[in-house]
Amino acid sequence: MANRRRPIPKRIWFTEEEWHLVEAKMVEAEMTNFSAFGLEMLLHGEVRHYDFSNLKQLNASMGRIAGSINQIAKRCNENKSVHANDVEQLRREFLELKADYLERVVKLLRKFIE
Repeated sequence: MANRRRPIPKRIWFTEEEWHLVEAKMVEAEMTNFSAFGLEMLLHGEVRHYDFSNLKQLNASMGRIAGSINQIAKRCNENKSVHANDVEQLRREFLELKADYLERVVKLLRKFIE
């Protein structure tokens, strides 16, 4: 208990109906930890949920480009040469990914600011 960041425990009691309402709000906020949910609600009066699915899609795109880079590197190591078409395609994919990344990050940042 001496090393705890929050050393003051509090208890709270609910009726069945009240608890079902709280559970519904926790599901809506995509939170499973009541302590974290309650603390956020008490301190800020709201729980914000952020959707990071865009970043997951972006990560998948990066994985595909990484695969392309590995294929080119393997071909270069085997043949000691790289085709200009491969490099140009990789450059185009990178520029598309960069533009997509910037667009998604701007959208996410706007949500955080709201």
